Amino acid sequence: MRNRILTVLGVLAVVGVVMYFLGFRMTKEDLHISAAAEPLFCIGGTIEGEHCSAGTILPFTNAVLMTLLVDAILVGIAFGIGQRLQMVPRGFQNIIELLIEFFYDFVRGVDKKNVAKFFALPMTIFLFFLFGNMLALVPGVGSIGVCRPYAAEESHNTEATEGSHSTEAATEEHGSGTIVDLATFPGACDHNGNLMVPFLRAPAADLNVTFAFAIVAVFMVEFWGFQALGIGYLGKFFINPAKEGVIMTVVGLLELFSEIMRIIAFAFRIFGNIFGGEVVLAVMIFLFSYLLPLPFYGLEVFVAFIQAVIFAVLTVVFAALAVQAHGGDHGDDHSHAGNEAKAH
Repeated sequence: MRNRILTVLGVLAVVGVVMYFLGFRMTKEDLHISAAAEPLFCIGGTIEGEHCSAGTILPFTNAVLMTLLVDAILVGIAFGIGQRLQMVPRGFQNIIELLIEFFYDFVRGVDKKNVAKFFALPMTIFLFFLFGNMLALVPGVGSIGVCRPYAAEESHNTEATEGSHSTEAATEEHGSGTIVDLATFPGACDHNGNLMVPFLRAPAADLNVTFAFAIVAVFMVEFWGFQALGIGYLGKFFINPAKEGVIMTVVGLLELFSEIMRIIAFAFRIFGNIFGGEVVLAVMIFLFSYLLPLPFYGLEVFVAFIQAVIFAVLTVVFAALAVQAHGGDHGDDHSHAGNEAKAH
């Protein structure tokens, strides 16, 4: 097996070097990476350049399409496995059961009493981001789409002229023959005032998606806190300075601020890692298209997995902390905690 892998990598290296010196390379115009999801069509409006027109009811973006695709895959897997459950799991059922059992044991280790309550949400978050991040690394995602004008008609000539100058500059920089313009290939998008908008985009590379999941996760954490401790849950944040001192009062307010900032931390952590990975891969492909991106591709597979794990694990940990009464006593007796809150 090792010899086969080395043979394949060796062949790819030779082919890549040959094609590189023949001039098959990416140009600077191929490095367009949008920090926002691009609309495929606009409900109640029209597409103007890279955005929807004013008055649009809802832009249907490539991240939304990818989100629906991931949802459909997860629902299909759930129904497919559910209809063919085996006492001795095999194949794909074995993989899914391994993931679920491993995460369930983790949640039980964090909070055994509330595992049934906490498990569903973080497991859903984990599976969604895991499948979404992995599908985003499939060849064609992010590179197959529609060619669309991105500038006003009168500025097209200027953009085309700048594009030709940059291509000539890139040719002089490489100094080894003329670069083969991949935009002239059948089905390719030329750079004369046009922009390739991909049909699919990683959901986590769209800040709207990560913010939505962050809001849901933080809302449920606060809900579980109130459910377990009642109004006494607020005692973690609003502390009486006459009883516990001014310092603890300030600490409580800082805790309240940190609860709110969890939304920002949740959203930007996974967005930054996934979007940053897209940028790294694009730059590596520009430098040397055929072999250099491979180690970074492997790194992105690991990042795609670990970021899904981190989002789900933090949700579990924050939920377990939320149901603990002020002072570190676990809210095993919720009614007792509620009576204490009323006494205060």
